Amino acid sequence: MSNPLVKCTVDQCTHYMPGDQCVAAKISVYNDEMKSNSRMKEETLCKSFHPRKTMGDMLGAFHNANVGGTVSAAFVDGTQLTPAVECFVNPCKYWQHGNYCNAEHIHVAGLNASKTADTDCETFEAK
Repeated sequence: MSNPLVKCTVDQCTHYMPGDQCVAAKISVYNDEMKSNSRMKEETLCKSFHPRKTMGDMLGAFHNANVGGTVSAAFVDGTQLTPAVECFVNPCKYWQHGNYCNAEHIHVAGLNASKTADTDCETFEAK
């Protein structure tokens, strides 16, 4: 898996941290379940999304917490946690064999998301 810098604006996810960071250990980007292959960013999603509603939700997502994870000093305001990223969206120009993402930075979006389908990989570019 690769570790591009991640900007996450999925503010209702248990892994979201202020400053648009993701505290998940691993992010999994997939094609939309209704499509076989994505042709645009709206047809991608973050399978690591876990809705943040209660303390129980936060505990339920702990298995994917970036405890002592990879840290990168890339952002102007200091360090950033850098989750591992696996990508199953092979029509994307950043997809590499082995389901790696070779983008330097990715942006996962989904303000006020309530389910996985409400999230998108904004970095997606068709090959």
